[in-house]
Amino acid sequence: PNMIKRRSNKNDYVLFKLDIDSPKVENNNIEYILQDPDTHIDELVWEHHVAGNYLMTEWGDPTELDQLSLRESYDYFLKLREKGIRAHSWV
Repeated sequence: PNMIKRRSNKNDYVLFKLDIDSPKVENNNIEYILQDPDTHIDELVWEHHVAGNYLMTEWGDPTELDQLSLRESYDYFLKLREKGIRAHSWV
């Protein structure tokens, strides 16, 4: 997110795709975006690897999944949308 701010301005349309396959790194990026009062991100696409998501049964080691529920994942997306970022999930 910091690099996006350095390389863009408020007039640019910024779509940020987040798929690092590391819940800790991804969640830290999302938390940073949520706390940033001057984000340049207009739209965000994120494959949130959460426990209990029946669509992610084939994704890697189950112990590597974020231990949040699918409901808590939806809350993240809602917070991003409330911030004005068009946020989308995919599997």
